[in-house]
This record gives sequence, structure tokens and C-alpha cells, in this order.
Amino acid sequence: MTGIDRGVVVRIERSQPTIYRRMTGRGTVSTTRLAIPSGSDAACWDGPDYGSSLGEALVSEGLAGVFAQEVCGGLPEPWERLDVSDIRRLVAMAESDWSRNDYGHDAWFFGAADLPRWLGYSLGFQLVKRFLLEHEGSTSSRLVEMEAEAFRGMLAVI
Repeated sequence: MTGIDRGVVVRIERSQPTIYRRMTGRGTVSTTRLAIPSGSDAACWDGPDYGSSLGEALVSEGLAGVFAQEVCGGLPEPWERLDVSDIRRLVAMAESDWSRNDYGHDAWFFGAADLPRWLGYSLGFQLVKRFLLEHEGSTSSRLVEMEAEAFRGMLAVI
């Protein structure tokens, strides 16, 4: 068994300055905090998968963000902190597009003319946090196997 067989190898690309700065400690995010959501995503892929619909993507990203916060503490990441008033005005659109596979991932998660940057990450984070508030004793790691549809009702309380 080689060293690679016993652990995780992370290659840091100097050509990606933001990631390189964060991964090497020259930024504000620790290597652990940056890598935790990837572990959560891997658990999702082992369970119900990342998903192909908007609702599934929202829940997958929300679980990853909340899991990272549970493990590392501190504030949510900037992409998880969109103002709730901005999220609320788009909840009806999320409800309408929830089951769609052609929802436009880049627009929901990275922004477009009518959608603010990082809306998908922030909305997903809110869905999972509010679900946990209503289901005392639950943790994000225990929710990985849950279908995205179980979180849909949280749209009404954002």
C-alpha cells in the first residue's frame, strides 16, 4: 500500500489564484473548510446523487455548506450568505423550477440578469438550515440519504 492508497491527494493549481491562495493559507479559508463540502458532496454521490433537478442541486449544495459549518464552525461562506430578502423574492421561481432538469445551473448558482450571484448556494443553505430547525436532533450528515422533495416545504418558510 502506497501513501496515496491511505489518504487523499489534493493538487493545488497555481494557475487558479483564488483556490491556490485559500488552499495554501494565504487567504481567509482554511484547507479543511474548503475541502469539507467536497466530502459532503461525495457522500451525496454515494447516496441519492447530486441530482439533476434544481431542487436536488439546491439540497446537495445546502447539505454541503451546512455540513462544513457543523464541522468547522464560524460564519457561512460568502456564497451562502445572500440577503434573505433577495432569496425570498425568488422563492416562487424556485418552487416552479424545483423538478426541472433544464433549470439553468449556471444562472441559479453563479448569477444571470434576473438571478443574483450565488442564489442557489444561499437558497440551498437556507433550505437545509430551516429543515434542521424544524427537525430537532438532525444533522446535515444524517440527511444525505433524504430525497430533495422532503426539503421543498421549507421554501414556504424562507
